[in-house]
Amino acid sequence: MSSTKYTLDRIEDGYAVFLKYPEEEEQIIILQSAMNKPVLVGDRVQIEEFDGMYHIEILREETERKRADIQNLMDRLRHKHQ
Repeated sequence: MSSTKYTLDRIEDGYAVFLKYPEEEEQIIILQSAMNKPVLVGDRVQIEEFDGMYHIEILREETERKRADIQNLMDRLRHKHQ
């Protein structure tokens, strides 16, 4: 697998479910114990596979920007319904 960007969608029964960025239509499911570090739901990451282990690099700036965009949208929706 080449290095590709994903967003962590959810964690279920010890598996991390990532959606390929930006379309988020294709997913990859990785056993958490096969990852080099823990990740949080919503993290934007780059994933590379080496001999059955997955090297996860958290893309902090992209993750923070995405979280800020979501927060702004939530704030606008709350104000719209007041």
